[in-house]
Amino acid sequence: MLAKIAEITLPIFIIALAGFFYARATKPDLSGANRIIVDLALPALIFTSLSVQEFSLHSAGYFVLGAVLLVLLSGLAILPLVKFSGTGWRALLPCAMFGNVGPVGIPMTVLAYGQAGLGPAVLLLVLSNILHFTVGAWVMSGRMEARSVYANPLIWATALGLLASTLHLKLPHWLAVPLTMTGSVLVPMMLLSLGARLGESRVTQARIGVYGAAITVPVRLAVAWGLTRFLPVDEVQRGALILFAALPPAVFNYMLADRFGREPDKVASIVIAGHFACVIFLPLAIWLAFL
Repeated sequence: MLAKIAEITLPIFIIALAGFFYARATKPDLSGANRIIVDLALPALIFTSLSVQEFSLHSAGYFVLGAVLLVLLSGLAILPLVKFSGTGWRALLPCAMFGNVGPVGIPMTVLAYGQAGLGPAVLLLVLSNILHFTVGAWVMSGRMEARSVYANPLIWATALGLLASTLHLKLPHWLAVPLTMTGSVLVPMMLLSLGARLGESRVTQARIGVYGAAITVPVRLAVAWGLTRFLPVDEVQRGALILFAALPPAVFNYMLADRFGREPDKVASIVIAGHFACVIFLPLAIWLAFL
């Protein structure tokens, strides 16, 4: 089991550390590269990975239900701990509800389960994205923004990928190859970008950051463990949900907190501390996933 944990986590940490030290040394401007990743590589990966999957509506339905319940119940479960956190509930709840699915979740799930883990990981990414910019934005701002769903390229890539899978459509070679090549750059680039972002960040509210990181992930893991005891999901889907629960708070939490003025410095500290704490929580989640 220790060898399995090292096999899954070490590649993630090594690539992220490379980005971390590179950013410390050179101070690169990654805004353009990150935009390409989100606007092109991520939709390409979503479409190509979903279009070749065989989905059981019964099994996938329970998996989607589990992911949605995990997000919502994690927010409710963290509420009693808000008063000890030094932050308001609108700032803390999204940190417990939404993890960093793209840069950490997809690589970890694929390393753990191979190509069988890619479909569930991508579905978790899309579901988390939809909920983050609807429920998460509502928690922080008090209002819902429908445009964040219908104008999101990830949603359209998901819909087209599921349609292609359902209709058993096969893309012509000249189109499938560039889409696959574009999507294949996503995982290493997201890890490098994550490391670079951490290299440029500063924790200004250390105590709040450590406390937030220490409570949000264990709460999510406890909720995920309980859900997977009852939901009839297969082994890969069960493991994907547990790994999903162990992810550090999403960087988008800081972006939303900054946008809506919900203690962005404190949220940033929780996000940064959570990424360093994943050195502890990811191996624990891998152990639970393979029990």
